[in-house]
Amino acid sequence: MKNLDPVATRQYIEKADHFLQTMKLAALELAPYRTSIALLAVHSAISLNDAIACGLTAKRSDEQDHLSAVKQLESISRKHRIQNLNGVGHFRWLLTQKTRIAYGPERLDDALVLMSVDKAERFHSWAYNYFKEILHA
Repeated sequence: MKNLDPVATRQYIEKADHFLQTMKLAALELAPYRTSIALLAVHSAISLNDAIACGLTAKRSDEQDHLSAVKQLESISRKHRIQNLNGVGHFRWLLTQKTRIAYGPERLDDALVLMSVDKAERFHSWAYNYFKEILHA
């Protein structure tokens, strides 16, 4: 895999890492930060996906419909013969929860927050495993 935009890739990796590390720190004390934790999980995945897209297509998804980014990631994965698409599923789950997390009127329960953390961590693990040439550059 050749990185087509290493500068943008690095910038999005840094953002993804900042979101992920802050999510982990906040998750140590769930109650006062629940909404932030879940939203950081979502944004960590979006930024890491942007890093992958920039590295392999020289552009990130700029659609307002974030689910188009899921389709793009699935397409990139298939193009690079990645058969394990579990990460795409984790990313999809996070994006389908984004509006609920950010704008929903209800208080987020612990299960949703913890699931968001789990999905973000699993997505990052999958991405760094399958796109290591792009993400470790």
